Amino acid sequence: MTSPPVEGTAVAESSSIDRDMSGTDHRPPGERYFRHPGDVVRTALWGAATLVLIAFDELATETNAALATDLGRVATAIHRTARELLLALTQVMSVTTPVAVLAALALRRRWRRTGMVVLGAAAGAASMALVGAVIDVGGAVSGALIDETLPISTGFPSLEYLAGAVAAATVGKPWLAARWRRALDIALIVLATTMAIAGAAAVPDLLLSGAVGALIGSVILVVLGAPNRRASPATVREALAQRGIAVTSMHLQAAVGGRAQLYRTVTRWGDPCFVKVYAQDSRDAEFLYRSYRKLMLREPSDNWPASSLQREVEHEALMLMTARRGGVSCPDVKAVASLADGSVALAMEDVGHRRLDSLGADELGPDLLDAVWREASRLHGAGLAHRALRAANILVTDGQPVIIDLGFGEMSATPRLQAIDRAELLASMAGVAGSERAVASAVRSLQPTDLAATVPFMQPLALTAATRGQVSKSLLDEMRSAIAAATGHEPASLERLVRVKPRTVIMIATLTGAFYILLPQLADVDDSFRAMGSANWWWLGGAVAMSGLTYVAGAIGMAAAVSERLPFGPLVYAQLGSSFVNRVTPAKVGGMALNVRFMQKSGVKPAEAVTATGLNLLAGTMVHMTLLVVFFAWAGRGGTGGFTIPGSSRVLVGIVIVMAVAGAIVATRWGRRVIGVRVARFVRQSWSSIAALARSPGRLVALFGGSLGVTLTYMAALGFAVAAFDGGVTFAEIGAVYLGSSVVAAVAPTPGGLGAMEAALVAGFTGVGMESGVAVAAVLSYRLATFWLPIVPGWLSFQVLQRRDLI
Repeated sequence: MTSPPVEGTAVAESSSIDRDMSGTDHRPPGERYFRHPGDVVRTALWGAATLVLIAFDELATETNAALATDLGRVATAIHRTARELLLALTQVMSVTTPVAVLAALALRRRWRRTGMVVLGAAAGAASMALVGAVIDVGGAVSGALIDETLPISTGFPSLEYLAGAVAAATVGKPWLAARWRRALDIALIVLATTMAIAGAAAVPDLLLSGAVGALIGSVILVVLGAPNRRASPATVREALAQRGIAVTSMHLQAAVGGRAQLYRTVTRWGDPCFVKVYAQDSRDAEFLYRSYRKLMLREPSDNWPASSLQREVEHEALMLMTARRGGVSCPDVKAVASLADGSVALAMEDVGHRRLDSLGADELGPDLLDAVWREASRLHGAGLAHRALRAANILVTDGQPVIIDLGFGEMSATPRLQAIDRAELLASMAGVAGSERAVASAVRSLQPTDLAATVPFMQPLALTAATRGQVSKSLLDEMRSAIAAATGHEPASLERLVRVKPRTVIMIATLTGAFYILLPQLADVDDSFRAMGSANWWWLGGAVAMSGLTYVAGAIGMAAAVSERLPFGPLVYAQLGSSFVNRVTPAKVGGMALNVRFMQKSGVKPAEAVTATGLNLLAGTMVHMTLLVVFFAWAGRGGTGGFTIPGSSRVLVGIVIVMAVAGAIVATRWGRRVIGVRVARFVRQSWSSIAALARSPGRLVALFGGSLGVTLTYMAALGFAVAAFDGGVTFAEIGAVYLGSSVVAAVAPTPGGLGAMEAALVAGFTGVGMESGVAVAAVLSYRLATFWLPIVPGWLSFQVLQRRDLI
């Protein structure tokens, strides 16, 4: 289905520009397709909704079933004939509507639009099918219509069809006018309601299907881009004319996705005028930025966006007028104009286009830098804060600075906000003029107390993204020291700005998930205590001994990774010390850093030490994955009937999901730059190191033998712990459970996989037939021997290494 052009957009007005605007820039405002920030917002929201609905479907099974039963009773209250008629009409429309839409698009030769809609429908349906294969969704509810009553199965439209329809609608909406978008939403609601009345699916499953479809459609728009629907120059000119500004010449200066479109214009009276046109995509980008900083940062943080785009632009106009009244050099506001498509234009005095950050070093003299600080002081004297006071938001006209872009500004600003302003300006000026000149200018222009107040905010989190990209942490450290020396104040400690670290959130989520998995097993805590009471504790002594041998095996592998001979005793201490450090750092980061430091102190070159650590990690990964395949195959053929590899359908679904996510990430510019390049570099370096090591067969055997020893001794320790409680499982099953659980724990952000490892081991052992009480007792004993008991000797080893100056 197609629709007429939206009134007021570049498509609708392109034919009238030539007639009405001689001398106007006729280029479309920006690229034809671009990534709308609003689609990014919708992707995040629909992704969160999908996860919540999946969790509800999996966890609240009884509530879900009761809800389906109650709604089934409500549906059966409707007369059966009415339900059958409604379903029949919906089935007919569900077949004819897609055909009509595709035919209309083909006749009009809208091939890109056709391809994106078809892609959305196929991807949405396939994604819902994948979700249905992983979790238990779908199925008719009580009181559903049976197949024999209609010529078409009552299973149509299905949940997959609904997801595909929602995805196709989401992809196609950017081309539709508002009234068509509303009609499309109503049609989808009617479709879902009819499916609920017919009893084809429960309401939670219908909501999940819609969320999956909306998520897939939003992802497609993010990846492929949405059409440009910005207001045309003719529409902007008409809106300005209604505010008394007659424009005769209008030239587009910039139109970047997520930002205002910038025009330089000339009025009928020959006066230059600068116009900023804010569309909905610029508000969406601001919503993303402000929401992220509001949620992640403590006070003072960004305010939530205003209730409408009109209010946002009016706020910027008010900030400019208040600043001018306070003596600040900034553009004079001429008008705020609303456009037909909902965009808002802000017309102001044209004060030039030379930005402070575009000037050469010879133009950034002390007089200009001091003048910038005077304007900033006037801005703060008026009770305002800019919130983005960087060099790019300062123009230079006739040798004098002019402050622009006060849209993020604050009225009645607190001293802390103004201190952040000064920190932003100081860091930004250091990026363009050098830290020495920037600090010297600030010392000349500011009161010592005001300058010293910026020190706690000279940190990346207090700065805008653009300024963070210009200055390094070392430069900020240097500037803090220079300010302290110039003002005579002791450097204040950095202000804590982050509300919660992402790592903390992930760690809490991981521990919560692990607790949820362990909770059903912990319900049998009495069985666990009984198992401990009848345990053979001599076997646990073997687990402790095997735990100690892991550090010897680790030292053998690490020694083989470098060409220089390392002292073996201290190297074992280093492995114990690394285990202690790893208890307080996730992903073994601290332990790897300690090993690198130990090797450097032992005479190994820094580059070789880093390479050796990575090589040892690679060897361990290769050994682990090889053993994983071997033990899974061995356990699967053991004939006990307890161990089963997951069904092929779920394995394939998991592989498809992982590959799809990986492909989507690598397809992005960030993925190609960060992941593709770094992974390729790591693979090349690792392969070169292994090839060089292959020339020394003894070292190669020691490297992989040490890694094999670490894995086998941990596996043996787990076997001893299971034997202590007479777990009744084979060594093949123990190895398969350990190796699979280690993979799960490796991706957990908690130190040593804490929580995730325990949950995975208990789930694995109960899956191979071990009683839950025995499984919990064996796993906790194993973790006591391999995780908790080594903390004390690890700390002692760390102290020995420090006293001997070996790290």
